[in-house]
Amino acid sequence: MLTVLRRVLNHRISVEQLIELALWLAIPYLVIGIGFTFLNADRVDLFASRLQYQLPAGADLIAFGHTTALWPLLWLAPDVCR
Repeated sequence: MLTVLRRVLNHRISVEQLIELALWLAIPYLVIGIGFTFLNADRVDLFASRLQYQLPAGADLIAFGHTTALWPLLWLAPDVCR
């Protein structure tokens, strides 16, 4: 088991390959986040109403991005951000 782990960790990859891997992993995360946001629009309204005083022009957009990016936290602990 440790020899397999060492072999995997000793494998050299370039920075371009790491960036490509990060982008490929970000696609499903964002798709699930957008789906979660559309199914829980009340959370976006909650965050937008709280942000309305600090950022009146972009509160809706920031609330949408906030809900999309933090969907695992909002799904596992829904009452944390209320």
